[in-house]
Amino acid sequence: MTADFKSIEIVSVEAEALEKDESFPEAYAFYIKLSGEPDTVWRSYLAKWNNTLNIMQRKIDVVGDRLRLVFVHGDKIQNHVEYAARLIKWANEMVIEYNKKMDVIEKMELAKQSEYRRQQEEIRKQLRQLEPALMAAEIEATVKELTSAYETNEEAADTRFGNRILKVTGLVNRIEVKHSLDINYITLRDERNILQEVRCMFDKGHGAELRQLRQGQMVTVQGKFFGSKVQLSMRNCVLVQQK
Repeated sequence: MTADFKSIEIVSVEAEALEKDESFPEAYAFYIKLSGEPDTVWRSYLAKWNNTLNIMQRKIDVVGDRLRLVFVHGDKIQNHVEYAARLIKWANEMVIEYNKKMDVIEKMELAKQSEYRRQQEEIRKQLRQLEPALMAAEIEATVKELTSAYETNEEAADTRFGNRILKVTGLVNRIEVKHSLDINYITLRDERNILQEVRCMFDKGHGAELRQLRQGQMVTVQGKFFGSKVQLSMRNCVLVQQK
C-alpha cells in the first residue's frame, strides 16, 4: 500500500477560474491544480481542518484533481496558497503513516489466516488418521483374498474394496520406520506367496509400536484402502491384533 501512494503536489494556481462563493459575505473561491486526484483517505485528513476554517469564514474542498479555496475579499492570497501547501504536505505525511499502519495490519491478518489454515489442515489430518480406528471395518479379508480379487478382476475389486475401511490379516514382511522422513509403514504378505502383499501406512505416532513387530508375525491391520493391482495400500492404519 505505501509503495503505491504518490504524494499530492501543487501544479498551478488557476487565476482564471476565480468565482463568487455564497458561503460567506464577500466570499470568493479560486482553484489550485494538483498533481493527481486525492483518494478518500487523503480527503478525510483534509476535511478535519474545515471546521476550523469555517469558523474563520474560510474553506478548502477537493474537487477532482483540484483544491477549491474560499476566502474573503481583502485576504492576502499568498497566505492561502502557502497554507494550502502546508496542509497538502501534512495530508501526504498522514496518508503515508496510515498506509504503513494498514500494511502492518494486513500482514498480521495474512499471518493469522495462514495460521488458521495450518491449524485446520492439522486438525483435518488428525481426523483422517482417527477415522479408521473409530469406525467399524466394512470388510475383513486376508492378504491372499485381497490380492487374488485384484488379479482376477481389478475393476470389480475396486468397486468392492476401494476407499473402504478394511481389516486385513497377513504376515509381516517388511518394517520401515524413519521419523525424519515421516516414513512409517509395514507390508503384509500371504503365507504362501511372498509376492502377494499389501502396504499399510501409519502415522508417526505408531513408530514405537511398529518397531516391536517382527518379520513373519501374523497381524491384523485396519485402515482405509486405496491402490491398484500394481500397489495395494492402506492409509491411516492401526494395529488391531498381533499373534
